[in-house]
Amino acid sequence: MGKLNIKVNIEGVDLPLTVNSTDEEKVYRDAASLIQDRLRKLRDLYSGLPEKTYYAMVMLYTAVDAVHASNTASTGPLMEAITDLEKELDNVLK
Repeated sequence: MGKLNIKVNIEGVDLPLTVNSTDEEKVYRDAASLIQDRLRKLRDLYSGLPEKTYYAMVMLYTAVDAVHASNTASTGPLMEAITDLEKELDNVLK
């Protein structure tokens, strides 16, 4: 399958993108939807702020989510190894 040209709309701005698959297209569309949802919620919570503030808040929350996901992904295998070692130690000590 070849590349797909799509447009994702955020805040009335069409963003032309090229993606490799329909799965990747879904990721971009879901991400755009997440951004719109976060903007809507922030505007409701903190009405009257300059628009740039809402955009900066969405970027910050999204970056924090990415850092959390990265930390979880990088420590997952380590935690599994520690659990396996604990089990082995328990067996040896029995």
